[in-house]
Amino acid sequence: MSLDYTQSQTAGDRRRSEELSLQSRQPPTLSGYQILRPLGEGAFGQVWLASDLNTHRPVAIKCYLHRGSLNMELLRREVSLLADMSAARHVVQVLKVGWDHDPPYYVMEFLENGSLEDLVRAKEELSVAQTVNLMREIAEGLSFAHGKGILHCDLKPANVLLDHSFRPRLADFGQGRMAGDTSASLGTLFYMAPEQADIQATPDVTWDVYALGAIAYTLLVGAPPYRSPQTVEALDTTSSVLDRLQKYRQLIQNSPRPRLHYRRRGIDKHFAQIIDRCLQVNPRQRFQNVQQVIGALDNRRRQRNRRPLYLLGLVGPLLLMSLMILFSARSQKMALEQSERSVVQRALESNRFAARYAARTLQSELQSLFSIVQTETTRADLGQLLKRCTEAGNEALAEIAAGHSDPAVTLKIQMMPEHAALEAYLQQRLDLLATQRHRGQSLLNSLFINDAQGTNLGIAFTDELEGKTAVSPVGQNFAFRSYFTGQRADGLPSETALQHTPTRTTRLSASFRSTSTGKWKIAVSAPIWDQPHDADQADQRPDSEMPIGVLVLTINLGDFDLLSQQDYQADQLDRMAVLFDGRSGNQRGTLLQHPYFRNLEAELMKATMIPQIAIPVINALTTTGLDNYHDPVATFDGGQRFEGPWIACADQVELPQAASQTNLEPEKSDLWILVQERKSAVAAPIESLASSLFREGILEIVTFLTVVLALWYFVFRLGQAATVRGKMVAPGSDSKSTVTEDVRL
Repeated sequence: MSLDYTQSQTAGDRRRSEELSLQSRQPPTLSGYQILRPLGEGAFGQVWLASDLNTHRPVAIKCYLHRGSLNMELLRREVSLLADMSAARHVVQVLKVGWDHDPPYYVMEFLENGSLEDLVRAKEELSVAQTVNLMREIAEGLSFAHGKGILHCDLKPANVLLDHSFRPRLADFGQGRMAGDTSASLGTLFYMAPEQADIQATPDVTWDVYALGAIAYTLLVGAPPYRSPQTVEALDTTSSVLDRLQKYRQLIQNSPRPRLHYRRRGIDKHFAQIIDRCLQVNPRQRFQNVQQVIGALDNRRRQRNRRPLYLLGLVGPLLLMSLMILFSARSQKMALEQSERSVVQRALESNRFAARYAARTLQSELQSLFSIVQTETTRADLGQLLKRCTEAGNEALAEIAAGHSDPAVTLKIQMMPEHAALEAYLQQRLDLLATQRHRGQSLLNSLFINDAQGTNLGIAFTDELEGKTAVSPVGQNFAFRSYFTGQRADGLPSETALQHTPTRTTRLSASFRSTSTGKWKIAVSAPIWDQPHDADQADQRPDSEMPIGVLVLTINLGDFDLLSQQDYQADQLDRMAVLFDGRSGNQRGTLLQHPYFRNLEAELMKATMIPQIAIPVINALTTTGLDNYHDPVATFDGGQRFEGPWIACADQVELPQAASQTNLEPEKSDLWILVQERKSAVAAPIESLASSLFREGILEIVTFLTVVLALWYFVFRLGQAATVRGKMVAPGSDSKSTVTEDVRL
């Protein structure tokens, strides 16, 4: 059962309306109008759609049935109220009145889109934007009526008609009252304010405010507030109008506040709160007039219009800051990369110079060793001892040279007194040379002598322990060794001494590995002549003259001053010199000396695989250098400390020149000095600068955000304060007594 009808004031009035509703619905006959069809029916009459025969304009005609049973004063007042508002855009216009006609009628404009109730019934729910627009325009219509001193008192969707643009028009002021009128006026259940449901109540502006909120709620939810099957059934059980009104008041006062409009998608809190305030049970807590409702709606619109500005005020600086950060980070990155490239390039140049200097230093050390060996070969006592030894062991040495030796022959050489004398001499000279050269810190490793066929006749070691642990080479033939032949590489061990001839000049041997310590060594050898001459004139001797032997001085490569002075115990080696053999005949270079080898025990050193450097890498190291060199030792067990990229350059060591060769192109050795510097150490200042810039950037961002948020909050608070002041001075913000006084004026 629908309860959307105006409540009668008395039981008698209701009975009369029921009698009238049973009367014939025959269309009335009105001069100048053609009745087309009925539009609706109410408690006091019928509404018909008609056509004006003069203008052919469609109109709506409201006919009042049974003049005798009507309160003609009330009907005249309704028409009078409509006529007073004939200039209002949001009120239905009265075109003609026929009080003398039977039945009495009045003609008003026809609005073809029906009522707001029809729209709700068709769509069930309207959008939030549509609801806001309709609520504001209805409020404007009410504001105009209230300005004329007219209260509607029965505002509901059925009494709001829609024009051709679906804009609302107020209609049916049958329950309307003038401001100050004390006669009660009953509206429609669920749209009527609770205090209005009392036949003793005095009409009040806030009744229309409540009904306005109920209409907005209906447009959003599809049903008025508090209406449900349970409440409808409870009201239907009442026996009289007074009981119904009392139960209605109690229902609203005791029920929870309606909240379904908060569930509407797109609803904003501000608009929901406007509806809540319109629906307050206590009239003092409602808006005190519709102008306050209009002010609240306008304030909501202003706040929503300011949202893009607030958003722009927040997003704009953030966007600007983001662009600044982007370009600043890009500039910083480019500057840091350029700085790093510059630092790396300077490190490459520095390491290239260091490698060149280290190669020259090593060449100087080799020159010193060349001089020592050459000087020693010119000593007459050395030649005499060598001759005695070769003469004493002539037969055994011949057999060894022919490759038919056995352990007994080797032992025979070792047991000769001449061998003992020669070896004692070598030990004496080695000790003296070591003391003179390094003041007790020996660089020299061993000194030995081979006969003209390459058989070792005696050897002396600087380290006594190495001499005791090493297998004696005395009596063994080493004619295939590069230190005997003076060649760049060793021959094959299977080759006999007869296939090789001793060197005729002072030479640097190929690097070789000690069988006792596993360390890499190199040897400087020089020929011993029967008639000693100036060593620089050795190449002027006739080819028929052969050396009677070869003197060999060996050096542990790690004992060179250049390499031995490095702090290999440091936890972090950021720069170091490395020695490798880069003979072009090999597919890969051999690492000869590296900090990784420094602390390895002899057994571990002998068991360690030899790290290799690829020839393309060597070529790059010696031409431009590498800023991303990876140490091959890093892949070995315990070599993790050498991981990471290095900045490295290499330079080839030149062989010392004889005085007679000063005008010739220097001969290159097979030794290469590699100077490598940890890239992270080189780039550390740049990384430190980058970290500082990053911290400064974060500080700037935080400061910028703080300032922006503070300014935004300040502007927001000013906007809120302006809104509050706007509410305080908004038109119609006075109490209802003020409105009443204005109306009375």
